Formats: sequence, C-alpha cells, structure tokens
Amino acid sequence: MGRPKVKLAWVEERKRRATVCQRRMKELIQMAEELTIVCDMSACLVFYNRKNGKLVAWPSLEEAQSLIDCYNTLPETERNMKADDEESSFIKTITKEIEKKLELSRKAIEELKMDNLMLQIKNGSRMIADLSQTEIEKLKSYTSKKIVYYDRKLRKQHPNTSGNEPFLEDDDGEMKIYEGESSESDGADNA
Repeated sequence: MGRPKVKLAWVEERKRRATVCQRRMKELIQMAEELTIVCDMSACLVFYNRKNGKLVAWPSLEEAQSLIDCYNTLPETERNMKADDEESSFIKTITKEIEKKLELSRKAIEELKMDNLMLQIKNGSRMIADLSQTEIEKLKSYTSKKIVYYDRKLRKQHPNTSGNEPFLEDDDGEMKIYEGESSESDGADNA
C-alpha cells in the first residue's frame, strides 16, 4: 500500500527540516530513477536551496545540464506539443462547450430565418421567384430535413401503420375510419 498522506506544513526545527528534506529528496530521486527505467526515457532533477545556495542535481550536474540544453534547443511547438497542464485542459474543455453552444445557436438562428422566409412566402410578402439560388437551396434542405423529422415523429406515435398510410385524426385525437375502409386491407372493402 502507499504511505499515508502527510500534512504539508513548514517544519520549524532546523535539524528536523534538514532531515525531512534529505529523506524527501531521496524518495524523489528513487521515483525518477524508476520512471526512467520503466518508461525508457531521460529525466533529471534539480534541487536548489536559496538560503545556503546549495544545488543538488540528479543523475549529475553535467547530465542534467545536457538534458536541459537539449530541451531548450527544441522548437517552441515541439516543446509544448504534449504539455497539458490543468489550466490549459480546463480552457480546452470550456472552449469546446462554448463552440458546441455556438453551433447550436447558429443552427437555431438558421431555422428561425427559414421559418420566417416560409412565413413571408405564405403571406405573399415574398415570392419564390424573388429568392436567390442560395435561399432556395437552404429552403429545400431545411424543408426536407423537417419532413424527415416529422415523418419519424409520426412513425413513433403510430408504429403499427405503414409508411405510406396517411394519418387521419379528428380534433380530439381519435382515428377516423371511413365506411368501407379498414386498416388491415389498406382502405379496401372487407367484402
């Protein structure tokens, strides 16, 4: 099992603080060494004590400097290609959500424009002959999508009917059956 969670706080006693620091540095070096073996990658650790100016580098100062120089010579795009910190990840997530909402808003606006155009044509304030080719194509696309949508919706409401049968309902939602017709024979007489 892992070790229990340690409360992070400033260690007041100087000797105890030095002991804790040494122990933690050894643990980090051991983890870094294991990581380089398991993942077959290069790594280095640099510890710097501001008070006494002491610098500790693992595996050695020369190897750490070489690895840092190698990293610094990479182009900016390669350096940050796989860097994914919490802040940038959060920003990417929020950006995707906003882009989705923006796309939905654009679709809703386009639908409202097409509904308005159809209403203008119905009221006679615009004629089909006056529409541009783009408006006609958008209107054709919109109406065919709406027909498919309502066709599916009607099929869900009336699953026992074939796709070619008309749905005849009164004002109170009851199915109208005309004399001589039945649903089993597609409107033919039962004689």
